[in-house]
Amino acid sequence: MSLQHILLGILQEPKSGYDVKKMFDEIFSNFWSAELSQIYPQLKKLADNGKLSITEEESSKGPNKKVYQTTQQGIEELVEWIEQGPVVHTERHAYLAQTFFLNSLDATEKKLEFMQALHKEMHDWHQGLCTTLEHVKAEHKNFPYELEDEDFYPLLTLMMGVKKVGAIVEWCDEAIELIKLRI
Repeated sequence: MSLQHILLGILQEPKSGYDVKKMFDEIFSNFWSAELSQIYPQLKKLADNGKLSITEEESSKGPNKKVYQTTQQGIEELVEWIEQGPVVHTERHAYLAQTFFLNSLDATEKKLEFMQALHKEMHDWHQGLCTTLEHVKAEHKNFPYELEDEDFYPLLTLMMGVKKVGAIVEWCDEAIELIKLRI
């Protein structure tokens, strides 16, 4: 998966770099993370290559802000990327790498603390995703059948996030119990 392609998709509607970062934090966090230090260089590169347009708008909080929008050339690249088929086997999970090397810690109690902290993070994240899904369901009487495409396909990613993070919480529960047996 490419950050550039995600940006091209997000920016089909005009947004500032700050608005893009907010979307990563609130919507995309269950499958992609990006920091402003990654986002802005990619925005510049896409604009330099004619795939984004940039306009300036007045800001209520200081200097004018740059607003980006995907150009026709950018939309064509986004469509080409999607038509190439699913991009799989690209996930990176730092917490799993840390888990793999938990044997580097001396005390089993510290290993347990790590897993309990991971459980709390994942549980909180799962609760947030579930709450978001419940809000979406409550907003639509004939959920999910009445959703327009621009809401339906993002919903599918939210549903995957709920299932994926829920499975990680279950895995953490099991791992905690197994670690406790080692104390």
